Amino acid sequence: MLKRSCRFFLFFIILSQFLGTLSAATGRYRCMWRDDPATTMVIGWDQASGSAPELYYDVVDFGKQVSAYRFKQQPDRIIAAKGMNNHFVRLMGLKPNTVYYFVIKDTEGVSQRLSFKTAPDTPKERLSIIAGGDSRNNREARRDANRLVSKLRPHFIIFDGDMTGGDTFEEWREWFDDWQETIGSDGRLFPVVVARGNHEAANSSITELFDVSSADVYYALTFGGNLFRIYTLNSLIPPGGSQRIWLEGDLSANQDVAWRMAQYHHAIRPHTLKKPEKDELLLNWATLFYKYQVALAMESDAHVVKLTYPIRPSREPGSEEGFIRDDEAGTVYIGEGCWGAPLREANDNKSWTRASGSFNQFKWIFVDQEKIEIRTIRTDGARQVAEVSHSNIFEPPFGLVIWNPAAGDVVVIRNRQNQHSAPQVARQEASPPSHTEPSRPAAAAAAAVLPADDEPEPNPSDPNDWSVFPKLMPDEGGNVVVKYKLQRGCDVSMQLINAQWREMARIEFPRQPVGEAIKSLDMSRVPAGRYLLVIKGNGDLVRRYQLVVR
Repeated sequence: MLKRSCRFFLFFIILSQFLGTLSAATGRYRCMWRDDPATTMVIGWDQASGSAPELYYDVVDFGKQVSAYRFKQQPDRIIAAKGMNNHFVRLMGLKPNTVYYFVIKDTEGVSQRLSFKTAPDTPKERLSIIAGGDSRNNREARRDANRLVSKLRPHFIIFDGDMTGGDTFEEWREWFDDWQETIGSDGRLFPVVVARGNHEAANSSITELFDVSSADVYYALTFGGNLFRIYTLNSLIPPGGSQRIWLEGDLSANQDVAWRMAQYHHAIRPHTLKKPEKDELLLNWATLFYKYQVALAMESDAHVVKLTYPIRPSREPGSEEGFIRDDEAGTVYIGEGCWGAPLREANDNKSWTRASGSFNQFKWIFVDQEKIEIRTIRTDGARQVAEVSHSNIFEPPFGLVIWNPAAGDVVVIRNRQNQHSAPQVARQEASPPSHTEPSRPAAAAAAAVLPADDEPEPNPSDPNDWSVFPKLMPDEGGNVVVKYKLQRGCDVSMQLINAQWREMARIEFPRQPVGEAIKSLDMSRVPAGRYLLVIKGNGDLVRRYQLVVR
């Protein structure tokens, strides 16, 4: 009798261990943020069957040994939506820049072991971000882009709408099935920051599937202490009114953040003729982007590839469709979709378009205190691409195809507020090549020094009449000497503008002292023509010259 009891007890132990290894009926995993990305995380999943799920987590990887995990939490929100039983656990009080491992246990077993990483809380940590949108119809193209997410291992993904084509139950289940391709080879989930697109029939399509904190789906998150703040806007509701009031108030209150970026679905100036202009977004949002120095805006909807030079709203001569290029204080606009939606022809370029195309892609963005770098990644053929090193996620892996248009493969936006970098809001290093550079000391130049007369007013009836400004002509060696006076110490920039009001070159002189200054400039490689040389200190006009090159 005792032997039989021992056998039964042993059988019970083995059975318990076996049942403990059964997989929970969970899937379609995702993770997001509602609050501070450094100390919180929301884990979401579809609970297909089973009951009483709990999420067990720890900074130590215990695999599927549930009892070893120190922390556990039940779902904070459960909602049936789009044919799924969506569960969300809102974790708080986490350690910044830390990997957490977790499993989900329910009455049917234990899930696979997954993990996530909280965001850094210091601006000294560089960020890697993937940004894109429009994944509607072509599932293979969508899965390719998702696979590249898993291989590039970003800190997070920015996804600005149109996940599905029809917002149906079946399409959303398929979308989340495909989203599992973003999970890293080690089980890492990468957080997604989502916006609503026009193919999401209601705001609830976003709030019920991604547990977004705002019922109106416009909100903001700050990363890296004061490094980077991302504004998610909703172009499917009025851009003015309460949304604009919130946006301006938040931008004004966060001017101490080094970088501000916006994401929303509809492109203000689409780069395909198939899509209409969005003047209401220009009026309500683009004007605020310029006023409050939003460096980067991510758009979608048009299903083309787009990069612009820095631009600002303007109706002045040289502007086009309400924008004019402004390398010093403009906003760079990127997009416009192509995560799997039907591609359109990029047939509506502007004078301020840097590059455009039509292929499946997303943007790979690096952010640090000095600069933002933007690369356009061709997403087809993801299986041929290697994975980044887990110790260096900023080094492009073998097989990754980075688009290289004529204007260059990397857009660089410099931080104007950082004293250790070039003093402009948005300078693109791969923009039209600089033809001017500092040359010999002023004493060695042959040209005469021009006096610092009072700055004259240009001809209001003819903006191309530069005759009112002092005239410069290069000497035989191609040098000119300029003189200006600073009322206070500041960063000085010199812009060379051609007759079409396009910036041809720029020279930076950081941290210049108060008083009179003399600079010798080498113009030997500047093409013949008429130019306007504009000198600014910390963005304010100091002096202008007309330059005639023969």
